Amino acid sequence: MPTVAPSPLAPLDVLGVPGEINLDYAATAPCARAAADAVTELLPWYASVHRGAGALSRRCTLAYERARQTVGDFFGARADDHVIFTRNTTDALNLLARALPVGTTVVTFAGEHHANLLPWPRGSVRLSVPADPAGAVRALAAALTELRRDSNPALPVLVAVTGASNVTGELWPVAELARVAHRHNARIVLDAAQLAPHAPVDLHTLDVDYLAVSGHKLYAPFGAGVLIGSTTAQVDRLLAALAELS
Repeated sequence: MPTVAPSPLAPLDVLGVPGEINLDYAATAPCARAAADAVTELLPWYASVHRGAGALSRRCTLAYERARQTVGDFFGARADDHVIFTRNTTDALNLLARALPVGTTVVTFAGEHHANLLPWPRGSVRLSVPADPAGAVRALAAALTELRRDSNPALPVLVAVTGASNVTGELWPVAELARVAHRHNARIVLDAAQLAPHAPVDLHTLDVDYLAVSGHKLYAPFGAGVLIGSTTAQVDRLLAALAELS
């Protein structure tokens, strides 16, 4: 499979300890100075978001919603998409897993990050690691064909795939996998934690139904992530689960 190529752009201005070299940036990127500065600028005005009528609360609520819009624009969110802040990709996928309709079958690959393996319900289908992008597309098509043949065609199916391997850096054919999923009346969620820092991720272009990312891999302060998904009955359940967790 193809791998993520190094970016020709100039290095980001990031925070760090002088004289120290961190070899674990693939797991957690350093915070960009611009992100740290934005947080520092807002801290003196810190107040409750959506839970107050005072000037400070209104200012923080406006900043919060502007951040939501910025994140949505960055990932090409569609008009009917919800942008939901979470703690990270793992939190986003767990939230989606809790919101799945009863009886949903999840189809994924064995090479996924644990965050995209462990949350899914029992009875999920785990495909072998493919040898190449074409093999991934063929394997998914065959699995969904068999699944639809052996079960009620109306039962919900969710395909869960990564955009880039957290181990090898291999790129997955996300747009082709999305076409296969939709052809079999299945939805698809993209774990873009490893892909988003290195390549453009656009919901409209890839045509995925849900997107999960982590801020700590995108040079943001630790503890921020996002789940983006279209407005459907399934997302109504998702929002209810979010309210329960808040």
